[in-house]
Amino acid sequence: MSNYTIGLAGLQNTSLAIDNTSNNIANANTVGYKAGEYIFADQYFKAIDPSDANRVGQGSQRLAVRRPLTYGTMQNSQNPLDMAIGGDGWFRVLSNPEDPSSLMYTRNGQFAVDKNGWIVNQNGMYLTGFQPSADGKSVSDDIRGLGTVNGKLRMPPDYANGQQTSVSKISAILDSRENAYVKSGNVAFDPTQNTFNSKTTQTIFDSNGTGHTLEVYYRRVTDSNLQITSELDGSGFSYAPGFNRSPNTAGAAATGKVFIQGTSALTVQTKPIATLATGDTGFTGITQGGSITFANAVELLSTVEDGAKIFMNGIDTGLTVDGSLSAGPLSAIDVAGSATINIPANASLTFYKADLSVKDSSGNILTSGLGNAIDLTKKVITLDGGQAVESMEGRRLFIDGADTGLTVTSTDPLDDKIYLSGALGDSFNPEGVLTFKQTIDMTLLAPDGTKLVVQGTTNKQNSGTILNAVQANLEVYASIDGRFYDYADSASTFSSRPGSADVDTGNGYKTVAKIGLVAGRNIDSLIVDTASGKPVFSTSTTLSTRVNAGSQQSTSIPLIYELDLSDTQLQASSFMVNQSYQNGEPRSELSSVSIDSTGTIVGVYGNGRKIVAGQIALTQFDADEQLIPSGNNAFAPSYRSGTEGDNGVRIGRAGDGSFGEIKSMAVEASTVDLSNELVKLMILQRMYSANSQSIKAFDQTLQDTIRMTG
Repeated sequence: MSNYTIGLAGLQNTSLAIDNTSNNIANANTVGYKAGEYIFADQYFKAIDPSDANRVGQGSQRLAVRRPLTYGTMQNSQNPLDMAIGGDGWFRVLSNPEDPSSLMYTRNGQFAVDKNGWIVNQNGMYLTGFQPSADGKSVSDDIRGLGTVNGKLRMPPDYANGQQTSVSKISAILDSRENAYVKSGNVAFDPTQNTFNSKTTQTIFDSNGTGHTLEVYYRRVTDSNLQITSELDGSGFSYAPGFNRSPNTAGAAATGKVFIQGTSALTVQTKPIATLATGDTGFTGITQGGSITFANAVELLSTVEDGAKIFMNGIDTGLTVDGSLSAGPLSAIDVAGSATINIPANASLTFYKADLSVKDSSGNILTSGLGNAIDLTKKVITLDGGQAVESMEGRRLFIDGADTGLTVTSTDPLDDKIYLSGALGDSFNPEGVLTFKQTIDMTLLAPDGTKLVVQGTTNKQNSGTILNAVQANLEVYASIDGRFYDYADSASTFSSRPGSADVDTGNGYKTVAKIGLVAGRNIDSLIVDTASGKPVFSTSTTLSTRVNAGSQQSTSIPLIYELDLSDTQLQASSFMVNQSYQNGEPRSELSSVSIDSTGTIVGVYGNGRKIVAGQIALTQFDADEQLIPSGNNAFAPSYRSGTEGDNGVRIGRAGDGSFGEIKSMAVEASTVDLSNELVKLMILQRMYSANSQSIKAFDQTLQDTIRMTG
């Protein structure tokens, strides 16, 4: 009787295989469908002697329905929410939105939007993913929805509410060729008279999304000196930032200085009084009170005065000539100074003018304590018995060897007066020796390649010397809806750093910012912090006002924002605005939704604003063939495939590793090969017929046996 069961097993399993093949054919157009392959197996579950290799089997059985999870062909779609995965990932969908454990997985990326704005597939299952940040500008790492939405993804809202401006950044280039409003002209800022150089306009928004007009006025005023100090500790060159500086780093806040690295090059541009090319003549060492000795005589073409400065290969040695040098052949140069240096064989020596001390008629060096007076207010030195010679103009004043940073603007020999470029501070010794050093034109190369033209007495680093650069100055005025900050309505419309005008005639206008520029660049943003990549300082001010709330009750609401002018420049070109940015937004309607290759869902609004609604999460199974098909194009996890949190199951983002990128407006076609399935169906039909013949043969044999025994 076992032959009956053998044939019956064959019929039963062949019938199931026909069902599987028919199901494949029926789903040839099902998006994301994975074709099943029926696996036959023989069975030997009965035997008198289980160890007998010649025992007869008991028919066939179903071992498995294997679903090779190969990628289907991507087909274009017109629905922007249709998606296909170009890798091993699976969409995560919730069959029950209130139950986070009801996760299912699918490769069918046909999605739509339900009445509440959630993204669902055609079965009403909810698509899940990483949630957006609170401001809608990025995606967080939260995939659970903070316990509220269970990771469901919602479409961007139909309208984006207004957003108040908190930062306004304007990067303008002003024309350096335009006339400046200097003090001598006595022309004050007056917008009604157009006494400014340039103006730009920007629309900013209050908390209701209502737009307001910000007008920014630029006015070039009197130039000044920027003092750059060569730090004694070797940290480089430093200067004080501008009036409206805001430190961007903790170090800047602590020191209150801008530092240019010590590796910056400081090259001399002034023509020397003499140059001596050494060639291969060779030198001996130089010590204090020593001399430079040549192995062979060299020719000096110009006379060098006593006390002239000696530079080697363009760098100040700190030594001076001890005694005048006449033009002609030289075998040695007597030098004075405390430095000890080594001179290479092919060095070049250059000489610059000597320092000048004022002497009386008896030849004594005058000090500020020998009847001389320094008027700190009038910026003038009155000498008692000295001679204020014309050659002192442009020289730098030192007191007891300390650089004052001031230069001689003019002299009056008749009244023995020397006029300075500025007033002295209290830190200088009123009894000190007055020395006037020759200034040298130099170029300081900043790390970003900007060349700063400076004047100083030496290019020796770590010297404590002060370098003077010409600083162009700009005044910035601002108004909101026609009301100027810190003007008539200063009680409710004001800036955090109001400043008095360079030319103040009492008309009441105050600056909201003052900007200093060298080499056309803002001194605050000239140097960048190497760690953060940001300028060490920024030029900014906080503007505060109250604006009408738009109601008939004439109520007002505050509008406070930061005006950033760090990237202001001054160049020989027409006025232009490189960037005009503010982060406020009016209320706006959704115009389109896009899904990029990483699965990030972004809503684009009529005003250009973008809101991130989230990012689609994908799950990857190492044993994805062990997922259980549950109908409706979805698969459920099994203990063989593992669940999220198990080894071999990963959650990630599209585009990472082998998860695969997401293609929007596309679907993944079924993996069913119709030609192959039809051939299988023909073979299975023959198999079914053959198994029926087996049963028929056994039935005939049984009937013959019964007749013989009867």
